Amino acid sequence: MLRVIAGLAALTVCTTLVWAQNPAAIDQRKQAMKALAGALKDPVAMSKGEAPFDLAKVQASLKAVQETAAKAKGLFPDDSKAGETDVLPVAFDNKADLMAKLDKLVADAQIAATAIKDDAGLKAELPKLAGNCGGCHKAYRKPKS
Repeated sequence: MLRVIAGLAALTVCTTLVWAQNPAAIDQRKQAMKALAGALKDPVAMSKGEAPFDLAKVQASLKAVQETAAKAKGLFPDDSKAGETDVLPVAFDNKADLMAKLDKLVADAQIAATAIKDDAGLKAELPKLAGNCGGCHKAYRKPKS
């Protein structure tokens, strides 16, 4: 009888841990972060001189950054702390700061969209925008191994 109770208790704990994970949110969050990186690919190439400056592409990229960063704010539910995620637990402890960083990314992308008119503007504004990524990654992302 004691083994049955212990087995049921273990099963309950394991089931609770599985339910405490939200693989859909984790996957959506991963996709959003990949989309942010993808949105910046063309502007980064342009700023390095690897591609010609194209204002329409820059504007489309900045719009994608704004939309994706705004959407990402909803992809950090508490039940997505565990599982296959690179997000550190401290991100959930400091969620207000994380949300503020995402808001700043949106705002900086809006500023960049207004400020960038040519290659010189891109080279001046892009580092400011990209700095937002590093700010979150240093504080809230597991280091790459």
